[in-house]
Amino acid sequence: MRSFGLLGPLDVVLDGRRVHIPPGKRRVVLAALLLRPGQVVGVDELVELAGGSRNALQTTVGRLRDVLPGLVRTEPGGYLLDVRPDEVDVHRFGRLEPREALALWRGRPFADIGSDALERDHVPALTEKYLTTLEARIENDLRAGRHEQLVAELRSLTRQHPVRERMWAQLVVALHRCGRQAEALRAYDDIRGRLAEELGIDPGKDLQQAHRQVLTADNRPRARNDLPGDIPDFAGRAGDLDEVLAAVPSGCVAITAIDGMAGIGKTTLAVRAAHRLAARFPDAQLFVDLHSHTAGVEPRTPADALLALLTALGVPAQDVPDGLDARAARWRAEMAHRRALVVLDNAGSAAQVRPLLPGTGLVLVTSRRRLVDLDAAHTISLDVLSEADALELLASTAGPAKVDRDRESAREVVRLCGYLPLAVRIVGARWRTRPAWSAREVARRLTEQRLTELTAGERSVAGAFALSYRQLTPGQQRLFRRLGPHTGEDWDAHLAAAVIGSTRAEAERLLDELLDVHLVQQKENGRYRCHDLLAEHAKASVEPEEAEEAVLRILDFYLHTASTAESRMAPGGPPLTSAVRYPPPDPPPLANVRQAMAWFDAERANLRAAVYLAAYRGHYAHAWQLPHRLAAFHLLRGFGRERIELQNVALAATHQLGDLKARAEALRGLGSAYLSRRDAEPVGHLREALDLMRQIGDVRGEASVLSLFGIIAREGGRLDEAQRYFERAVELVRSVGAPTQEAYALHHLGLTHVLRGQNDEALAHLTSALALGEEHDDIARIALALQDLGFVHFFLFNDDECADHLERSLPVFRERGDWRGEALARADFTYAALEAGRPDKALELACVAVELCRTGMGLEDDDEVLRAMEAVEDHVGELELSSTLAIRAELEGRLTEAVRYAEWCLRAIKRARRDWMGDRVLGQLCRLHLALGDRETAVRCGEEAVRVAERLNQPRAVAVAERNLARATAPAPRA
Repeated sequence: MRSFGLLGPLDVVLDGRRVHIPPGKRRVVLAALLLRPGQVVGVDELVELAGGSRNALQTTVGRLRDVLPGLVRTEPGGYLLDVRPDEVDVHRFGRLEPREALALWRGRPFADIGSDALERDHVPALTEKYLTTLEARIENDLRAGRHEQLVAELRSLTRQHPVRERMWAQLVVALHRCGRQAEALRAYDDIRGRLAEELGIDPGKDLQQAHRQVLTADNRPRARNDLPGDIPDFAGRAGDLDEVLAAVPSGCVAITAIDGMAGIGKTTLAVRAAHRLAARFPDAQLFVDLHSHTAGVEPRTPADALLALLTALGVPAQDVPDGLDARAARWRAEMAHRRALVVLDNAGSAAQVRPLLPGTGLVLVTSRRRLVDLDAAHTISLDVLSEADALELLASTAGPAKVDRDRESAREVVRLCGYLPLAVRIVGARWRTRPAWSAREVARRLTEQRLTELTAGERSVAGAFALSYRQLTPGQQRLFRRLGPHTGEDWDAHLAAAVIGSTRAEAERLLDELLDVHLVQQKENGRYRCHDLLAEHAKASVEPEEAEEAVLRILDFYLHTASTAESRMAPGGPPLTSAVRYPPPDPPPLANVRQAMAWFDAERANLRAAVYLAAYRGHYAHAWQLPHRLAAFHLLRGFGRERIELQNVALAATHQLGDLKARAEALRGLGSAYLSRRDAEPVGHLREALDLMRQIGDVRGEASVLSLFGIIAREGGRLDEAQRYFERAVELVRSVGAPTQEAYALHHLGLTHVLRGQNDEALAHLTSALALGEEHDDIARIALALQDLGFVHFFLFNDDECADHLERSLPVFRERGDWRGEALARADFTYAALEAGRPDKALELACVAVELCRTGMGLEDDDEVLRAMEAVEDHVGELELSSTLAIRAELEGRLTEAVRYAEWCLRAIKRARRDWMGDRVLGQLCRLHLALGDRETAVRCGEEAVRVAERLNQPRAVAVAERNLARATAPAPRA
């Protein structure tokens, strides 16, 4: 149990134990965070509230964390308190019944916080909310006949708040109902005179109505309540409920429109809110179902709805006018002097709702459609429940013991329900009546036949969806159906255009219309998705004769666009007969490599899903060509594991085709992907690929495989063999005129000469590769050639030329949107700058490289980034980042942390098959252990660094290693 109180002195309870927060800045910061639980509060805002500096704020937050362990989180731009709104009395107050809410009030809010700004900005509004709630509680007591007990309290309150009209009106009514008419009239005269003298105004409608009750001897409370019963198992929706409860009108009508997909819980929320607000609208609480989404029932006309509303208010049916305008006018007149609340449920359009709007009061409207043309003060679009709320709802409907017995399977149940309240209720109701079922059994049944299981009596998720579908136009239905086979996470308007063969603009219009009726969702601008259950319904709605075309159009869109994107990233590739049958009429604009990379980034999950969709549906040409087009992207982003996974699917697909070219390319692709794994053997796949390439006379394919054999030989230390492979590859591609492939082979030939210590030859080949890249606009080759030329100059002791080439590579990486390539180049540059005697430059480069990796991976913690790289098998990225982190830590004096990252780097070097890079890290470990006082380990690392450097055949590498070793073996200075 934990709770936080601001409605009085600060009160903090954790695990049932009261926690003392010392006075001062800690209380101010905690109060500011409690006002926005679960939300980020900006650093500048907190500094302004608490006073002092950012450093002082960090200290204050650190001390808060000591007493609130695990609750205060650092977020981009500020801090977040990880508590729920219902754990903070300020937020619970407005969601409770008046009597329960008032029990939370312990005195003046923020009484001991010590912040003038917080008191100024929040106490007046909280005090007003308290008084309004107090008046609502008194109103409930009056309706319950407790007038005699209220007189003394109201006399005290009217003395404390001498011009608060509602309290005076309640005093007048209470006195009147006690039979004390003279005192009631005297009280009315007192407040009327006070208002005239002090404010120059006449009594308001509450006082006037109370006065009329006394004069007409009418002491019976009048009210009409048509609300359906509030459900006992209401779960979640705390924020949505707060928003509805806050929409209390002030002198005019307040309209809150609640929209969302079928089964999302719109009516449940509206009814719950209406019951909570009933005390504030004592004259009437009316409910009308407009039946716009009720199976088998015609939507209610506005005229018919007005007849029901007017008769509910006591207007005889024979007195209700016939015309719509006349009925609407009579309705507004009847509501003009009433404090009433109206729920208009199941609306279909703003036109259906508009005549039903009174001139005053609160109106709650629910609809499956976004009523964008309704002038609503508040619009709430409901999302599915959180996992915690869905589990709570499942427990309340099926029974807590069933859920608690196997919580992991229960989590799978609510996930399979799509966290949709209707689905969870149906499953819970069925499970409650079947005691033999376990949570695992329920999950199994949902997995096998989800929509079939989500039916109980007249309630059915599929039925609710079917009604929404039937109300679409034919064009909307066609798009919705054809999106059904899409198995990815989301899509854009270009994909939607492809599945119906239209322009992007037409598809976007239809998507927006589907968005308005909640049959698609939009989590970010331009990206659409279907709720899981709606996607399954869409898939089931596809007509058999169009299902195959819909699948093909989806696959063709991704293959066609991926081919275009790959050609921007790696121009000059060998031609390939495409499997595309329906070229998309309006594909995404991919004019340059940056746009291509961005498209691959956005569509990565969808492309992976498309590969499996193609294989499952028997479109084997797509199933191998998609991974083929993805290979360059996977390589640039370091997605080694995913590349191997999809290339295995590609190879399996080619077994079904009998196409030697396809099989050869798939074998080459899988062999190339396996180069990133130390425990994998790519040679068998590549030998078969080489034989097939020669058999079909594919010279460019043969050269590509030979280059891969060259890489394997080079990484294995067989440099003569590697050189022969690369030289033969160069001969072959020159014979058929493939300049970009020639640049690739020349580049790797240059790297082989680097490992042989033949730097002049390396410069020549890398310079040729650079020239070919520039001539044919191969940006990837330009960036990598500049980076590697920089390191050749490093080995030649040409530090200025080294820095120049590495600096030139950075904007090229940025031009193609390759954050990873830029980060790796900066990592190399960090080491070069350090050894060139420029530690400040090295630290600057290291910090930027680390930040690039954090941002690119979407993670904040460096260890998490490294673990994520290891998980996707980006071992080159992992070793470069860990090396950079080790250098940064060393330069900042964090030697133990530097040792940890250097040792991490050694393990990554093994995983990446880059043993020849070990001299750098071993040399650094030599320095670090020496500085930490472990001379024995320092000497051992230094000796190993020298051995690795000698195998590299580079004098500078040897010199660096020997210098580190010499420091470690030098006699210790005398004390």
